Amino acid sequence: MAHSVLLSTLVTRCQQRANREGDSQLSPAEYKSLISEKYAEMHALVSEKGARYFETEADLNLSNLALPADHLSTLGVDFVISGTTGPRRPLAGPVSVQDRSFLTGLQSGSGPAFYYGIEGGNITLYPTPTSGTYKHLYLPQPTDLSSASDSTSVDLINIYGEKFVIWGVTSIAQHKGEEDQNRALLEEQKAQAQLEYWACQRALTFAPHRPVGPGTQGPSMPWMNFPLDWRWSP
Repeated sequence: MAHSVLLSTLVTRCQQRANREGDSQLSPAEYKSLISEKYAEMHALVSEKGARYFETEADLNLSNLALPADHLSTLGVDFVISGTTGPRRPLAGPVSVQDRSFLTGLQSGSGPAFYYGIEGGNITLYPTPTSGTYKHLYLPQPTDLSSASDSTSVDLINIYGEKFVIWGVTSIAQHKGEEDQNRALLEEQKAQAQLEYWACQRALTFAPHRPVGPGTQGPSMPWMNFPLDWRWSP
């Protein structure tokens, strides 16, 4: 469950921690920029541990396979086997440069894709399908909060995320005012350690991928007899 705090509330709490309520040395706009910076760092700390907290999903437009504007990294691509909400089959990938050479030129429009690649600013599907529903699971870039409205709700994940952002901003504010940062830095480090521990624990609850070799149950992949030949199995 999200731990959401209004951006205006975050600004106030940062001012209070830094003992700068009513101080004009740092404007609310500058506090928002600092909050945005620490929020992005929090996003990275959690995402790099594999916690999958910020991931999102979107349908692929087969006529325009450009990556989303907020794309950071791709976690996977699924083919919806039946309808638009039915069971799915994950596509293998992303393919390597060497395997791309093998896959390029496979007959297009003859059926669903079985592989995907990330090439430049686009997703490439092999073979190239002309129909069907494909789901793109990806990690988005952190939201830029520097110019967001006061009423923006910021998901800080949990109390450790909130403390990490607030104390991180506090230490920067105190540095600008040439004040002692030791307490703020210590609290930020403690919050970071607790946040990373939480992220690692969350990541550990996910079961590892189970590859299934050729000849087992799963959708047919008749042309795929090379090292990428890993098939989906329920």
